[in-house]
Amino acid sequence: GVGVTYVTSAGDTSITIGAGYSGADYIGTSLTKDEAVGHAGISAKTGDLTVAAAYGTGDTVDITTDPSQNDMEATEMGISYVSGDMTFKVGYLTSSGTDNTYGAAVATKDEKQATSASVDYVITSGVTGTIGYKDQESKNEGSVTNTASGSSWYIGANISF
Repeated sequence: GVGVTYVTSAGDTSITIGAGYSGADYIGTSLTKDEAVGHAGISAKTGDLTVAAAYGTGDTVDITTDPSQNDMEATEMGISYVSGDMTFKVGYLTSSGTDNTYGAAVATKDEKQATSASVDYVITSGVTGTIGYKDQESKNEGSVTNTASGSSWYIGANISF
């Protein structure tokens, strides 16, 4: 495997770019592909605003008691903005993949899409409150997985001493 990170600036903006790749060959199996995974991401920060995006794709191999080969990809994006005692965040994820038994025909894709937003508020030193929302849909072999899909609101606190 190999990875690289590059940090630079453009005016008032700090930019970080990262990428990586890993691969492995498997001998003596009925795999139709070997293992190879790559990813790349970028983030840009200007003052109190941060914008980031990442993409990953690859083929992985699971050699446990239920051997499978997996082909997957994911894209994720997010924005964070700090204004005084408040931090606003928005994120989006889309991913898909197939999980096949060694040598089997390609399965229907598993998929996940999620959108989230939250607001953090510093109540007092060491206490931050959070309110957030998330909407997601997951599919397994093309069918919606109800236990991993839906919308939710959440309220929480982070307390540190």
